Amino acid sequence: MYLECMLDRRIELLRMIAHLGTVTEAAHALYRSPSGVSRQIQELAKELGVELLQPEGRRVKLTPAGKALVEYADETHHRWEATRSRLTTTEEPAGSITLVAHPSAVTALIAPLLPQLAQEHPGVQLHVIEDQAPGSFHRLTTGEADLCLAVVEEGIPARGDSRFHQTDLGKEPIDALLPVGHQLAEKTTVSLRELADEAWVVPAPGQASHHEVMTACHAAGFTPTVVHYARDWAAVGALVHATGAVSLTSRFAPYHHPNTRQVALTGEPTPTRQLLLATRAGSENAPLIRLVAAQLEDCALS
Repeated sequence: MYLECMLDRRIELLRMIAHLGTVTEAAHALYRSPSGVSRQIQELAKELGVELLQPEGRRVKLTPAGKALVEYADETHHRWEATRSRLTTTEEPAGSITLVAHPSAVTALIAPLLPQLAQEHPGVQLHVIEDQAPGSFHRLTTGEADLCLAVVEEGIPARGDSRFHQTDLGKEPIDALLPVGHQLAEKTTVSLRELADEAWVVPAPGQASHHEVMTACHAAGFTPTVVHYARDWAAVGALVHATGAVSLTSRFAPYHHPNTRQVALTGEPTPTRQLLLATRAGSENAPLIRLVAAQLEDCALS
């Protein structure tokens, strides 16, 4: 861990358990054995003379003493990140930074940015990890990533979560996905209401994107007739092409079947997905993070 030199590493383990909810998940995130993590937490509790964790079904919850220790660790991390940000005094940012981002953002925003960043700031090395929430935020917590570009969906920490600094980046447009030959496929725009009588391909119930599609259709005044469930871009496109059903897709989606057409949605409400940038609290003013964040903002708004 990048702050083990300042904190008892057992407090870091407790902090990760609080973040992930189970000893096993915390151990896997830190490449340690669950039994070893449990033993160290028990040793810490014995030294302090207090209970730190309580079982709650298959998960664990912090006792008041455990919460106090984690709050201390979070505050220490915040101060450390803020201090590190102030230590860099060079006018031209240089060094390595890791960005974790959801798939469509990697394709539409980040990949086109890499050549420009390399040309304008040759001293900066930007490393990219493709991941989605909650995994992307886990990577921030462990220090594996420095900056996170995510879609607001299930698994995103609350805006008031003191561990992270989150800012809105912009909207990710959502388009209709229609089969070639559909009577609306050659239009420049289409309203959701025009698709009310169609058969639909939507993500499976329980997925955040399922709720997004259903909510958008309900707001337009209808409940879609669902004939297939799929989330993978290739699978959605194949089903739309093969069956004549329709779907919704991100304008930034990395893949669409060649026999489908994306058509911009119009009318109110027009569904979108909110993009956000997140860093560890206190690190948002670090020169490298500010540089990459500004570049991403320019790309998202252009």
